[in-house]
Amino acid sequence: MNLLPVVRATEIDEDMKVSIESSSFEHDRSKASRYIKLGPISFSRMWSDLAEWILIALLLGQAAYGVAPKIWQTLNSDFPNYYLTARLTREHYDTSRIYEWVWFQRQKDHHIIEQSTVGMAPITPLSTLVLYPLASMPALSAKHCWTVLNVGLLAATLWLLHSLTALSWRRLLLFTALSFPLRMNFMLGQYYVLLLFMLTLGCTLYVNQRRFLAGMVIGLSAGLKVFPVIYLLYFLRKRDLRAFAGGVVAMAGSLVVSIHVFGLQLNRTYISQVLPATFRGECLAPYDLQAASLSALLHSLFVFEPQLNPHPAVNLPWMFAMLHPVLSMTIIAPAILLTIPGEYSPRRIQIEWAAVLLASLAISTSPASYLFTLLILPVAVIGRVLREEERKSSSALLLLLYLIAGLVRGGSNIQTGWAALIEVPRLYAVTLFVVFGYLVMLRQGAYCKSRTGRASWMIVLLMILSLSAVTNLRHQQGLYAGYKWGISQPLNVLSATHPAIRNDKTLFVALLGDGYHWASAQGDNMTWSDKREGDYLAITATKNEQWMEHAGNESIIQSATALSDAIHRAELPAVSFDGHWLAFLREDNGRATLWIRDLDHDGISERPITSPELNVLEMSFLPDNSLVFAADSSGHPSLFISDQNGGPKSLNVINARFPSVSPDGRWLVYSQLERGNWNLWLRNLRSGKTDRLTHAECNDTESVWTEDSRSLIYASDCGRGLGLSALCRRRIIP
Repeated sequence: MNLLPVVRATEIDEDMKVSIESSSFEHDRSKASRYIKLGPISFSRMWSDLAEWILIALLLGQAAYGVAPKIWQTLNSDFPNYYLTARLTREHYDTSRIYEWVWFQRQKDHHIIEQSTVGMAPITPLSTLVLYPLASMPALSAKHCWTVLNVGLLAATLWLLHSLTALSWRRLLLFTALSFPLRMNFMLGQYYVLLLFMLTLGCTLYVNQRRFLAGMVIGLSAGLKVFPVIYLLYFLRKRDLRAFAGGVVAMAGSLVVSIHVFGLQLNRTYISQVLPATFRGECLAPYDLQAASLSALLHSLFVFEPQLNPHPAVNLPWMFAMLHPVLSMTIIAPAILLTIPGEYSPRRIQIEWAAVLLASLAISTSPASYLFTLLILPVAVIGRVLREEERKSSSALLLLLYLIAGLVRGGSNIQTGWAALIEVPRLYAVTLFVVFGYLVMLRQGAYCKSRTGRASWMIVLLMILSLSAVTNLRHQQGLYAGYKWGISQPLNVLSATHPAIRNDKTLFVALLGDGYHWASAQGDNMTWSDKREGDYLAITATKNEQWMEHAGNESIIQSATALSDAIHRAELPAVSFDGHWLAFLREDNGRATLWIRDLDHDGISERPITSPELNVLEMSFLPDNSLVFAADSSGHPSLFISDQNGGPKSLNVINARFPSVSPDGRWLVYSQLERGNWNLWLRNLRSGKTDRLTHAECNDTESVWTEDSRSLIYASDCGRGLGLSALCRRRIIP
């Protein structure tokens, strides 16, 4: 007989309610006394929950007030890179050159995108296709739609995490509100909300035994950002060939789509040039401690670079070659070795999934702040485990590491010696986060349960480590030899390209923080244009005159002295040795034809030299005013020669660009692509004999001869970020 009504207690903890329903007097009295005993705890929890809701409201309010206007009103740095590539693809441009900094900047200017600089490296081509449906809109409108879509993806991610971890909505919202990288992701229009959704979806599918589909989601994620490929090793360790096959199928499908849309040449450039530089941490800024990456720290400690890192702790590049793979493997190996083969309990899968993700973030070579948006997944998974184990101090430490990893960055770009070690606190916080995840795995008995096959996997990982170290050491052969020919330049010159010589001055294009300027170097003195009305992307000169490409909604070639005599829809000028002829390119949807103009003619006298079948890249005059030029005719750039009447003839030099003829007409220097690197070659135009001038695994391009036909000035990115060159001056002919 029921003597007491049904009594329901308030929430005792965040996920459980204690109800007291009577079925007998003694039973009801026992439960009632238990409820009375726990009442103060429930009351304290109520205030704790209220405090969390207030904190969530304050954080979300601050984000809405301080961040939302910037998201809605400006493009910022990253979104234009994705948007511009998608738009070029939608407009049927030839996109084979999107990884070339200056070419990509030119397209940005022509499409009137309000952004100082753009650059595709290290972005995968496939990732830009997500914005393809939005590319017909103006850039800012497309970002608005992208932001709304990301809000929906974030809500879907939280719903998946709620179903995975059974955490309360309040706790998930708290983790989300405390994610300062998430704000940067929204502000910059990055992809990590999408990637967080896909990784969470992959984990959900794997927990629910939809292994092939989970593998496919991971394969698609690797098409957007490369690091999820590590999950393929995880699937192999689990002895799950279905998930592994799903990942391989999706990655292969992604590659097929990318080749179909962008062509073989662009994907070859990404795989042979961009991807290796990304793995080594040499894609953007190898010595940038603000990135707080392991690769940046080791570069700063052990690799000398005259401009970017003049004071390493010790100049021992081989230490970087060895330590980078060793330390990276030390971080990632436990995630694989502690995985339990054949164990598919939901809790175990979630812990392993979180550990692999944490290790991947810790070894990233370009860990911008928005990357750590992905920490929402592991903090939810590990937080759920700690809550179940009632480890309050561990939960507090987890939250602290989560905040540090999201809030702090690296320090100064240039530090002296060992001081670089104190400039990367986020690297240490993320590494401790990884260790925290591994300790949770060990508490679940992983060390004993995961012994199966561990020895063989240790051998496999050691083989990967050895291969990586050997590859790094080979890469460094001759990499720093060109420093002795380097022309010093200020730190704020991020890149120096397209050199030209006028009397005793070296003219070039300088990339600064606000865009591209024309610059002049004379001895140790270097100056550049102060006022910008668009970008200056190319320059050429004789003793008496110089011509510059000024890029806006179209490219215009202007004389330095006769600004009214401009050539419209013209780019990349090259002047003849006698100063009578100017060659330039005229582009249509990313493909260019070669034109020449008679500078002595009072009226307009210009004509094309090549047909649209040839996509001309660069050119150089011979003393007789004929031209040597590089053009893409069948997926590979080659060298051609032509007089001013057209009818180009092949020089039978394949995979070659950037031709430069000496003033005496005897020598031709060009850059030839081999194993993903552009090196300089010298050809005797009289005998046809060729010799290789540079051999390092980096890029030496855009050469110009001095007036005596004995020395070269060229752009080199050796020891620097991919494509972010410094100028070198080297005597070639004795």
